Amino acid sequence: MIISYLDGRVRVYLKGDPSEYKNSVVITGFRGFGMVGYNVSKFLALGLGAKRVGFIVTKPMPPVVMIEEDGEGFPFDIYYSPRAEALIIVNRALPEREHADDYAEAIASFARDLNARFSVLVGGLNASFRPEEEKYGYRHLENEHYKGPELDAPVMEEGLGVMGPLALLYMYMTLFGVGAVIVLPYAVADQIDIDAARRGIEIISEKILGTAVNLRSLEKYAERLEREKEKIMQIIVPMMQQAEQEEEKERKGMYM
Repeated sequence: MIISYLDGRVRVYLKGDPSEYKNSVVITGFRGFGMVGYNVSKFLALGLGAKRVGFIVTKPMPPVVMIEEDGEGFPFDIYYSPRAEALIIVNRALPEREHADDYAEAIASFARDLNARFSVLVGGLNASFRPEEEKYGYRHLENEHYKGPELDAPVMEEGLGVMGPLALLYMYMTLFGVGAVIVLPYAVADQIDIDAARRGIEIISEKILGTAVNLRSLEKYAERLEREKEKIMQIIVPMMQQAEQEEEKERKGMYM
């Protein structure tokens, strides 16, 4: 099944009939502080045993195919977990800056068309803004349509904010009447923050989905990262720098 949005500028390729995924929770994030949004999406999908059921194509398409734990990965893959009734979009790349708006609008339209129960958007919040004696480890932000489980951490404090594709997606979810909550674990900005990713997965699995997640894939990645840190960072750092450069024009160091 091919679902076309914005005169074909964004297309969703989905296995089977879209009705199979009706009323799912739609989960996604992007590269940013600590690579949290990407790693939470990726390792949540792996931990739930989700299967790839489709992918998203943009014009232009980021020219990259990654070989990962579950095989080849395209820039914007879609996974589905029947157990959690969750549709997880793993963004291995960032949409081109000039097309990020189209991409966000298309995903929000897709979630609306699926009659998603609600959406969970995840990113990293700069750890330098973490209060002393913080006990939650994250902040959140929810729109007026969100009717999912309540989270115990406070809403993001006044003066902070969200920038980039995650902000666009949150705005379009709100405009299209899709419930959305942004989960923002505190993260170290200039490295891959495994602890922040672990915290994000725990929040989403335990407090929102209410289901157990196998974190072995994340722990194996953490072990590999420690063993081959220099090699991995040579690959990952340019990706993180790209994300930072995309947002640097619009932020002052406080956002995801």
